[in-house]
Order: sequence, then C-alpha cells, then structure tokens
Amino acid sequence: MAVPLTEAYLKSETDAVYEEWSVGDALYQAVTAVPLRPALICPAGPQGGAERCWTYTQLKDDAERAARALLTRFDRGDRVATWAGASAEIVLLQLGAALAGIVLVTLNPANRAVELGYLLAQSEVRGIFLDRVFRKMDNVAVIDGLRPGLPHLEHVIYIDGWREFVAFSDTDTDTEAARAARSALPSVPPDAPAMILFTSGTTGKPKGVVLRHSGIVNNARFSTARIALEPGAVWLNVLPMFHIGGSVTMTLGCFANLGTQVLLSEFSADAMLDALQRYAVKVTMAVPTMMHAMFQSERFATTNFSALEVIVTGGTAIAPELVREVRQRFGVDVMVLFGQTEAGGCMCLTRRTDGEERITSTVGTPLPLSEAKIVATDGAGIADLGQIGEICVRTRCAMIEYFRLPERTAETLDADGWVHTGDLGVMTAAGYLRVTGRLKDMIIRGGENIYPREIEDVLAEHPAVAQAAVYGVADAKWGEQVATAVILKSGADTDGDALTVYLQERIARHKVPKIWRFVAAFPVNASGKIQKFLLRESHENRE
Repeated sequence: MAVPLTEAYLKSETDAVYEEWSVGDALYQAVTAVPLRPALICPAGPQGGAERCWTYTQLKDDAERAARALLTRFDRGDRVATWAGASAEIVLLQLGAALAGIVLVTLNPANRAVELGYLLAQSEVRGIFLDRVFRKMDNVAVIDGLRPGLPHLEHVIYIDGWREFVAFSDTDTDTEAARAARSALPSVPPDAPAMILFTSGTTGKPKGVVLRHSGIVNNARFSTARIALEPGAVWLNVLPMFHIGGSVTMTLGCFANLGTQVLLSEFSADAMLDALQRYAVKVTMAVPTMMHAMFQSERFATTNFSALEVIVTGGTAIAPELVREVRQRFGVDVMVLFGQTEAGGCMCLTRRTDGEERITSTVGTPLPLSEAKIVATDGAGIADLGQIGEICVRTRCAMIEYFRLPERTAETLDADGWVHTGDLGVMTAAGYLRVTGRLKDMIIRGGENIYPREIEDVLAEHPAVAQAAVYGVADAKWGEQVATAVILKSGADTDGDALTVYLQERIARHKVPKIWRFVAAFPVNASGKIQKFLLRESHENRE
C-alpha cells in the first residue's frame, strides 16, 4: 500500500471486477474453457469402492440431470436440505439445486435429533437428502421420528438412492412437472438465494444465513485470485461440504481456477497425506486440528510434498507457532484466512509474499471490492490504528438475511450494508487486520478490557499445553474474573501455579487467569468450535 492509513478503515482493491454470475454461470464458464479437464475426483473411501472422476463436461451434464430431477419434485425457490457427509452426490446436488433455482440448506451430518429438528423446522425445507447411517447413527430412525413434527417436509431421499433419483423417464414420471423439467432449465438471477448455511451457534441457537448466487461466486473468485495459483491446479478439499469453506471457498474456488477438485469423503490424517502425494496437490485448506493430526502420523515423514505450493488455514484462532511449524515441515507457503458465513465466506486473507510477521500475527487484508473498519467498543466511531474494536466489513458478497429472523438480521447487517462480525481486532497502517477475540468473549475485569485470544496465544507457546480456552466468570469484587480451561499434551505435566508464573513473565498481571481447570476435552458445537458459554455454565454450577 503506497499511502499508510491514518485510521482503521480500508477500501480494498477497487480495480477488480464483480461478475454478475449465478453458480450455474460459473460452472458453464469453466466448461467452456476446459471441457475435458478433470473437475472432480473422489478417491476410494475407507470402506473401499473405486475412485470416481468427472470432467467439467461430465460434471455439467450430471448437474443438469440432478436439476431436472429436482424440478420434478420441487418448485423454484423451494428449500431442500442436505444432511450427509461429503460425496460426489452432494457436489452434484449443490450444482443441480443452483441450476434449478432451488435453495440448498446445508446441515451438519453430526447434528443429532434435537438439533436437526430445530434446523429443519426453522428453514421450512420441503425435502432432505441424507445418509442412512453416519458415524454409526441410524439416520433413518432419526428422520422418521422427526417427520410428524415437520409439516413442510414432503420428500426424504437417501444418498444411496441417487441413481434412482436422477433416472426418471417419460413412462414412470409422465407428469406436467417432469415434462417441464425435461424441456429447459430456468434462468436463475445472480441475486437469487442460492444457499442457507447455519451459523455455528457458539453463543445461542443457530441462524440460517441466506447467501445469493453472485455473492458466493465472487467471494470464491476473489479468494482464489489472492491464492495466486497457475490455472488448472489440483485442489484437495477435506473441509465439510455443509460448511462455507468446503462448498464455496474450495468447490467454487476450484472452478474459478479451472482446477481439479479432489474431494475426501471424510478426514483422516493418513487419507489426506495419501491424497496430497497421489494427486500431486497444489493447494489445500486445513484447520489446525487437521495439521496436528498429520504431524503425528507415521506416514508424514515419508510423504512427498514436492507438488504442494500452499496451505490455507483459518476457521479458528491460529497460533503463530503452528504457522511456523507448517511452513517448516511442509516446506510450503502458508496463508491465513479470516471468514464468516454472514460475509459470504472469506473476508480477509494474507498473501503468499507476506513475511513471517504478517502471516503469524495477522489475517491479511480484505478481499477486493470490500471495505473493512474497526469500530471502537465505546461507540466513538472508527477506531485509531492499533486500537482494539469490532471488525466490520462491507461487501456485495454479504448475506441477504438471516432466514425468517428480521430483528437478528438488523443486528448483524446494518442499514448501510456493514456486517458487524462480533470479532475484535486491530488494523495496521498497511491495512492488515489482527483478530484479538470475540466481542462477546471480551472480559471486563475491574474496568479493564481483557482479550482471551492474547492469553491463549501465549499459552499455546508453552511446551505442555495442547490447547487453552480463556473465558470470563462472574466475580463479586472485580465484575469478572479470568478463567482458563487447559488441555495438556500427551504425557505432559504442569499445574495452574506453574502456568501462572509462566504468564506473569510474559503478560500484564491483571490478565493472568486466577481460575484454572484441566480437562480432557472442550465442549464444542457440531462444527468443532469451542462453546465458552458452556465452560462458564460449568463453572457456575460447580460454585
């Protein structure tokens, strides 16, 4: 950036082009450019079976078949849910629904009956595609038990019946809807709703984020351009397809690169290492737990990473030490992504050319054609450079609304189009953002603002600590007191007194936790994010 900023506001890369494309348009653009290039590869799964592969032309043909099959059962604008693990069928369903003008509601297959019932009722879906069994759970029994309380749900379709679903003919579905579906697919406006993805619900009930076609297409285009790969790269997608990282950043991002997506049905360290070598992968995206698991695999030392150029990480707090370890052990560029479903996916991303200080301490700069600002927590407007405040972004990729929740929508997406992320951070003079924590996680002790992320990052450097979660608990004297739950590394031994001394040498004393808990695991939601409110509740119940 030629001119340093004077306040915590940045308008990013105004020379980019926002394409008025639907998801179908993005697919057709790729088919026109590279019709015979492999678009999707699904390796043999852990239960066996053969590898499956689609060229861009084949993927387009099968997506159109899926769209026509959907339109024999549903109308444009209907909502149809997925509740299944990653598979080629889920990719085809995502593309088919987009071509048909149907809104895809992606649900975490790890959700259980109570969670699922709420999400299906709230989104008013007319159909659901699901696995019969997921991680030994009988999904058939779950959905059968829920159906009486879901008057909108008309169609339950199992993934293992996909071939039968798309294989309709004039004789067995000779209805007006079937004939219309066979004639021509509808024209889908770029601003039409494409998907509903539910927020993770770390602080309350999940909310359905409605995303438009052009928003997710352009978010994927801009993040792919920032990754700066040669066209036609091989992408390894190990992220869940119900998550915006798997369905937008990786899947639509691969289209933007005219690349080949290798899709794993589920993550395991050995399967990921095998795929990285077998398919000469150029780029992948992985959360910290995945990288730790690969480091611990016996196969890591013998895996050939020579084709791999870049690993993108994000989705949670990234410890600086982990970034350094990934760069060293993989021998690749590391990029840190900061995203939110409400903003359409990626909001900020580092660059491959960034130095270690920026990669380890920031989440980069905003994507093109977007604005970012830090708003002072005292309501005084745009913060000064280096001052902690709430991160807000304005982008055409942002959500349309929270489905059926106008008041909650207004809380997050204001009248001027700013997404209030709920994340705290600071901005540098070069426009780089550093995330310091969640607004609702901020602890106010004796009038002093304390940001858990700062403490967690220092604890992550301790040789005995695998992970730490810092949170506030009520205190009669101070208003709030700092508490920390710690997971120790295997075989490690330490206690709260030793960690207190460690922190006192590194941070201000008022930030040092007064309450320590050592646990085997943290309470997490279905997306794997720590639910700190449950840690607080557990503390209160013990009191």
